[in-house]
Amino acid sequence: MNYLDFPALRPVRHLLVDPEISEIMINGAMRLFVERRGRMEEVPPAFKTSDQLDAAVEALIGMSGRAVTVLSPFVDFRLSDGSRVNVAAKPVAIDGPIVTIRRQTSGVDRLEDLVARGALTENMAKFLRACVAARLNILFSGGTGSGKTTLLGVLGHHIPATERIVVIEDTCELSFSQPNVVRLECRPPNIEGAGAIKLADLLKNSLRMRPTRLILGEVRGEEAFDLLAAMSSGHDGGFAVLHASSPMDAVSRLAMMVLGRGLPFPLSAIHSQIASAIDVIVQLAQLPDGTRRVTHVTSVEGARESEVVLQDIYTFEQHGVAADGGAGGRFLQNPALPRFMPKLRRFSPDLVAGLLDSDDRTVPAPLRDA
Repeated sequence: MNYLDFPALRPVRHLLVDPEISEIMINGAMRLFVERRGRMEEVPPAFKTSDQLDAAVEALIGMSGRAVTVLSPFVDFRLSDGSRVNVAAKPVAIDGPIVTIRRQTSGVDRLEDLVARGALTENMAKFLRACVAARLNILFSGGTGSGKTTLLGVLGHHIPATERIVVIEDTCELSFSQPNVVRLECRPPNIEGAGAIKLADLLKNSLRMRPTRLILGEVRGEEAFDLLAAMSSGHDGGFAVLHASSPMDAVSRLAMMVLGRGLPFPLSAIHSQIASAIDVIVQLAQLPDGTRRVTHVTSVEGARESEVVLQDIYTFEQHGVAADGGAGGRFLQNPALPRFMPKLRRFSPDLVAGLLDSDDRTVPAPLRDA
């Protein structure tokens, strides 16, 4: 039975099938918000009573085989169409169950789709494809809803079909068309608090699965050390996602995660490990008008004393804000060559040919001074 046919979900079915809605946020029975075309808006409440909402929550959670309890009031799971659900219940949710449904992105299957939407330029797309072909390790950084996983998924389709891809996620969201793909998902603890399988556990085990590409859906904590160790010791061409507001912030967060594991390493050694493991940081952001753009494509040039040396290759320069809240600007290219440019030319001479030409262009939008 399709989850959309569950009677308890009928009040929100029109939202679950609306192609323009990317996120549904239920704040108790009386407040309902959606993200439509990148902008958040309040819509009329779908549930007339708290009992109706409780029934909908039970129906959703029941399909996942999981449960919320007083001792474990949070749960994450995915629906049959790939949409991700987070539920927070009492006692932590004071005003009733909080349900957040992130719908599976549709209509973005190729880099050309992202170029058409203004997320990046054609040259940036060619550059990233060359990075995949050259087996560079790429870290996708950005805030919630900025498009990190979408871009990772699109680029992942450019991994050759001859490779063995191991995908590790907290809640499975990524899907690839290559034949040799292994998808691993974390398991939360049971009601007694036992039996959890963490990202770090899956990552360690995946190294015994003969992967040629490692993809980590999100770096959150102790698994950061294992990821860096794998990427710097022969498992190249990997992808990983991290929540951070800038490339430098991404480096700092990685370092803090490694330090948080309690290992006796000086910060300089951790920075050297990061510089050895990560080649490219792709920073994404959701702008005030709801559009999602790649704001930085940054190369990791190495480590020097107490810092990791970064060099921007492409950046997005926002010019201003229109009267309707729309954001405009242009993409800029740094003429300086990243350290791995010879490798790109060796693996993808056709893709990188002409990439050093000027790539400035203005994103159409009515502008005024910010």
